[in-house]
Amino acid sequence: MTNRRFECFVAAARELHIGRAAERLGIAQPALSQQIRALEQSVGARLLRRVGRGIALTEAGAAFLPEAAAALEQEARAVHVARRAARGELGEISIGYVNTAMLGPELPTLLSAFRRSVPDARIDLQEISVQDQLPALEQRRLDLAVVREPVGILPPEYQARPFSRDALLAAVMPSLAERLPRPLPLEALAEQPFIALRDPQGMGLGHRLWQLCQGAGFTPRIELRVNNATSILGLVAAGFGVSLMPAVLRRIGMAGVALLELEGSEAHTGLAIVHRPADISPLKLRFLAHLPPGGEGFPQPEVIV
Repeated sequence: MTNRRFECFVAAARELHIGRAAERLGIAQPALSQQIRALEQSVGARLLRRVGRGIALTEAGAAFLPEAAAALEQEARAVHVARRAARGELGEISIGYVNTAMLGPELPTLLSAFRRSVPDARIDLQEISVQDQLPALEQRRLDLAVVREPVGILPPEYQARPFSRDALLAAVMPSLAERLPRPLPLEALAEQPFIALRDPQGMGLGHRLWQLCQGAGFTPRIELRVNNATSILGLVAAGFGVSLMPAVLRRIGMAGVALLELEGSEAHTGLAIVHRPADISPLKLRFLAHLPPGGEGFPQPEVIV
């Protein structure tokens, strides 16, 4: 029993005339009659009977018609859904992100553009630390991971796509800020205890802090490691130490923390999207297609001194 036979039967049942049904389908009358006879043999019952110059439905045919029509409609829906999924218009995409990623305009802008292009797709957003994102990618719990650079040496099956850049600022208590020069040379904080993110070796904002301090000629004395940047601000305000934070954290406006511009052009951080190129989900590829080339094209937050 094939859908072509269903099509022939439904056309004949609606036209109640073999000639008009054949013309509607663009086939010869004998071919149409042969398809209907084959369908009747498969069903085991007569579906149509001749009435004068036309045809009529038998009792079995009348019962069979709505089911056959529904089957054809379901087939058309199935094909339509499959084609939309293949174009990346349907399905679900899971995106992990570090907690500072949503404070700037870049990731929300990207998500908004993606949502407008695929309004019927489901977006699963998970705030998740850097150290948990790569395992989640490996276990297929995430399709994409939004992390702070540097991304370190990734396994060969992963690829990173940078897509934003932001200034890094020194987070210090206001009482300390009063005694520091502007813009601030990082080495002026060499004697201060630091608070850093609990990032994997070679990755993320925690490693970027270490890189910059090493470049300024000292090894930071890290007193505390925490899982998110907002916790760092709270600890800075409580006097536990200093840190380096993306400029977008000015939007939080936490009392008891001064964010100071750093001297030099190297004090910056960026976001990157890590994914597995071997995973060629059309929805994931559609999302990546929204990334501007070279990480350009997104509005950048203003650095306020």
